[in-house]
Amino acid sequence: MKNLLFLSIGLLAFISCKNTASKDATTDTKGAPVEAANGAKSLCYLRVFGKDTTTINITINLDGTVTGTYDWAPWEKDGSTGTLKGRKQDDILTLLYDYTIEGSNQQEEKIMKLTGDLLAEAEGELTEAEGGVLKIKEGTTPNWKALSKVNCK
Repeated sequence: MKNLLFLSIGLLAFISCKNTASKDATTDTKGAPVEAANGAKSLCYLRVFGKDTTTINITINLDGTVTGTYDWAPWEKDGSTGTLKGRKQDDILTLLYDYTIEGSNQQEEKIMKLTGDLLAEAEGELTEAEGGVLKIKEGTTPNWKALSKVNCK
């Protein structure tokens, strides 16, 4: 009986320590982005459409450079996951998305716009540009898909 009591107390202590340690250092207790010592801001966004999800995590540095990750997970289909790298000018992000889809590497230009607690992603018909990078076809009007700001994990 004593062993069971000590085991239970040990397990509870382990779980409580684990929950405390998993708290994200890039957000405060209310989920607002916290600037790092170098002034960089970490922001996270999510879009759920049916059972499909898109998750974008970005870090915006004081010099305007942007890095991050982009994860597209459609329901019962192959998705894509990769890195983002580019620049922020005013509220527009111009990023190179380097990802793997169905076992193949691909690169795509992503244009995004920061608006309050939303990140809007431009989507449209793609065409292959210089270096094999996919870009939205010139002369077409992109559709803007909104992602909501969420707590970074």
